[in-house]
Amino acid sequence: MNNGVPPFEGVSAWFAGPKAENGDAFAHLVSRIVHDHYAWRRNYFPEDGFVVDSHLRRASEPFADQFDDRLWELLARLKADPPFQSPRYAAHMVSEQTLPSIAGYFAAMLYNPNNVTAESAPVTVRLELEAAAMIAQMMGYDETAWAHLTSGGTVANLEALWVARSVKYLPFALRQARSRLGLPTHAALAQGDDLFGLSPTAILGALADTWADAEERWGAQKGYKRVAKALWSSRFNPASQGTAQVIRALGSRPRLFVPETYHYCFTKCMDVLGLGTRSLHAVPVDRHFRMDVGALAEALDATRAAGDHVLAVVAVAGTTEEGAIDPVDGIVALRNEREAEGLGSFWLHVDAAYGGYLRTMILPERIGLGEPTTESRIAGRSVSLPLSLPDQGACDALGATGHADSVTVDPHKLGFIPYPAGAICFKSPWVKAVARQDAPYLEDDPDKPRAGEQSIGVYVLEGSKPGAAAAGVWLSHSLIALDASQHGRMLRDQVRAACEFHALLEAYPREVECKVRAHVLCPPGSNIVCYLFAPAEGGMPLKAINRFNRRIHQAFDAGPGSDQRVFDRRFFVSRTTLSAERCGPSAVGGLLERLGATPQDYAESGVFLMRSVMMSPWYELAKQRGRFFVAELVEALYGEAERALG
Repeated sequence: MNNGVPPFEGVSAWFAGPKAENGDAFAHLVSRIVHDHYAWRRNYFPEDGFVVDSHLRRASEPFADQFDDRLWELLARLKADPPFQSPRYAAHMVSEQTLPSIAGYFAAMLYNPNNVTAESAPVTVRLELEAAAMIAQMMGYDETAWAHLTSGGTVANLEALWVARSVKYLPFALRQARSRLGLPTHAALAQGDDLFGLSPTAILGALADTWADAEERWGAQKGYKRVAKALWSSRFNPASQGTAQVIRALGSRPRLFVPETYHYCFTKCMDVLGLGTRSLHAVPVDRHFRMDVGALAEALDATRAAGDHVLAVVAVAGTTEEGAIDPVDGIVALRNEREAEGLGSFWLHVDAAYGGYLRTMILPERIGLGEPTTESRIAGRSVSLPLSLPDQGACDALGATGHADSVTVDPHKLGFIPYPAGAICFKSPWVKAVARQDAPYLEDDPDKPRAGEQSIGVYVLEGSKPGAAAAGVWLSHSLIALDASQHGRMLRDQVRAACEFHALLEAYPREVECKVRAHVLCPPGSNIVCYLFAPAEGGMPLKAINRFNRRIHQAFDAGPGSDQRVFDRRFFVSRTTLSAERCGPSAVGGLLERLGATPQDYAESGVFLMRSVMMSPWYELAKQRGRFFVAELVEALYGEAERALG
């Protein structure tokens, strides 16, 4: 809901503020939460009387003193943390948290609910399902989608692949189960041994039909149990037989396709699932670090020709290094074409852990990124700068996420929610039947998944789950609309800040005499910019350029090896390294050309880059008050580069 609040005034109420401008009011709110909770405790059977009496409280004074002293020590040690709330912080994917999310987390934390089941968390399980439904709707799914919260993107991506693996081999198990149960052959499963190309929709449809056929013959509960038992005992069930055994029985190797920019958690996922990292295949990306759909098509053809099968294709919406958004719409179109041509289908997963919330900029319609110019400052002078805004392809890609079979989103990144808060969304609720692991103390007499049920734990990877995280996500998203009227408008300003930062890095040496020049990896695809500095006259080898930029970065580093107090750091930026093992020379070719480096240089040394995540909600509001933090950061970077070169 908009509430008629102008965008900048709205943002100013959502957060504590870089100088805790809303701190006093929020402290009063937190105090109210604490008093409300303790009143709840006192009013539950007040006739029970006290256990901790005055004598015990007085006897506990030595511990209270120790508690007080150690708390002061903790508070002092925390002052060494970076100032994530400040617009001077442009390093990692951390920023302010919304006040509603902190309040919701804090309030529910006092009750300490475990969201594994509604029996231990009757309130926050409902809140989790409601919050996850908001996120699923934001990503383009309808009310039938199955979504829940996780501890973060790694677990969410692991769960997506866990389910994708089971769905891939489900047709073989279903065909065997139906035969054992005496059910007629299902049309979708009557394709000889060529079941690898079935679409996820067709596979889960066959599962639903099998349940319906069993229910018609034996009744709901008996039918469910017979189907579940037959599927569990199938030699094609990886959950009971092991993935290696199923692959051996089928005589075909799996391949997982990811862009070269994939998050490192996918190697861990392949390890945990027993599929091995050798089954992970990286698809080349273009110079904007987006997956090359043509290269993906060639890889799919090669897989088919080799007799292997596609476990899944992963697209990334918001790479954690470059902020790039893969062409999800192009991958969806490719899948549709292959299905129409009889070349098979595949599970499509979108890792939108970082960039998922960018989709709020296109809901209910695209608000655009504004004029391709901005007013800024260089060396104290006002300048008008042209902006290289992300093209419409990013919006097209984000608009297509609702066609994916699963999507990962992290509320604790661009949702501005406290850690831990990830989310996984599945298009079909029937994946619950595939993922189900029964625990007798969680539910009695389990039946097939039902619409509107309050179960979580039996369908997910994690056991214990903090209900406090669910309350934080729910309260924040209930108050700050996940659309272009509120959340999307804030993110638009952050994308524009990244584009301003890019423009300033390019324009600064044209306005100020410099011995160095910044080279941006590629124009921003969202709100992340990667860049390095090199002598303006050129001639420095790539290995030396890397050393040079490491020296520059030391002045903006908040890591444990830093030799300066946090309060002495004017600005913060992070760093990353591109290597030939992860990212082919075609993607970094433009940067190498500008540096006078060769692919051989790149293969030997890689490229060290500084990285700025423009995630602060305060850039635009600060500009209105005459503080140009983005411009000041650029000036500080150039100044440090000049000193490092001198």
